[in-house]
Amino acid sequence: MNELFEFHRKLNFKKIAIIIIFALFTIIVIFDILSFIFKSDDEKLDDTKNSNNPNTIFYDSNNTISLELSKQYNLSQYESSNNYLIELRSENNLNIFVSHQDLVQNKTLSEVVSADHRTYVNEFTSYSNLSEVKDISTNDKQAYTYSFHYLDSKTNTAYYLQIVWIETENGYYILDIEFPLENLNNYTHIINDVLDTFNTL
Repeated sequence: MNELFEFHRKLNFKKIAIIIIFALFTIIVIFDILSFIFKSDDEKLDDTKNSNNPNTIFYDSNNTISLELSKQYNLSQYESSNNYLIELRSENNLNIFVSHQDLVQNKTLSEVVSADHRTYVNEFTSYSNLSEVKDISTNDKQAYTYSFHYLDSKTNTAYYLQIVWIETENGYYILDIEFPLENLNNYTHIINDVLDTFNTL
């Protein structure tokens, strides 16, 4: 008799547990349905855009600048330890850094970049193919750029480095784009992509 009672009691516990699990599952499903129904049309549109967008938009911490780059680059954003506004890295050693400097009074952007060109290059003990400073146009803002190759002594890897200075009302934005020199053909579009999608918000 006791065995029969124990059997029924265990059976009742199982039924109660199943009912509770089913009820929780039903509540979760109902909550998801209701949250979708009451989600604003703008939010639904954003979700659709994000799922269909082949690019990733990267912002600085204050949402003052952005870059929109293809997901194919496999870039990840890092919290910078070097005061970069945006720091992006990939497993293939494609690195993009965005920093900011205040405007220098009584100096043209060309003069500022030329001084940076001399200083920057002096920091590298091994470099080659140093380009001249040249002016470029990006989103109707004045910009100058130069590039060179350098050898990373830690990994003994040759890198291509392009530096772009963009002048805005809020100061200069400096874009450093670097990757292993052997990948130069793979990243022929990255510099134009960066320049075309860099925005001050």
